[in-house]
Amino acid sequence: MDVRQLGDGTVRVTFIGRLDTPGVGRVETQFTACCVPSGHNVLVDLSQVEFIGSLGVRMFIAVARSLARKNARLFLIAPQDQVREVFEHVSLDELIPICADEAEAQSALGA
Repeated sequence: MDVRQLGDGTVRVTFIGRLDTPGVGRVETQFTACCVPSGHNVLVDLSQVEFIGSLGVRMFIAVARSLARKNARLFLIAPQDQVREVFEHVSLDELIPICADEAEAQSALGA
């Protein structure tokens, strides 16, 4: 997991590998801690994630809900096809915006 602060206060998080049970176990606490307390918008780059399980989906929903209570948003960016299929199957896009790239997410934020 790589975390970067963007100039407008937005946080960009990049995940690499698998967000299965062990993968989520390694990153969930750190991901939540770097995103939620600040109450900034978060862009999550998933272009290098080849698999996501139910715990990964749950992690994103939990962080998105916590951010919403602080009037901030979570955006999922550039998921690979197999990850996007999981999101479509569980209708995650109804809760969290899924964008093709960072520019689309920034546009949705009004930047």
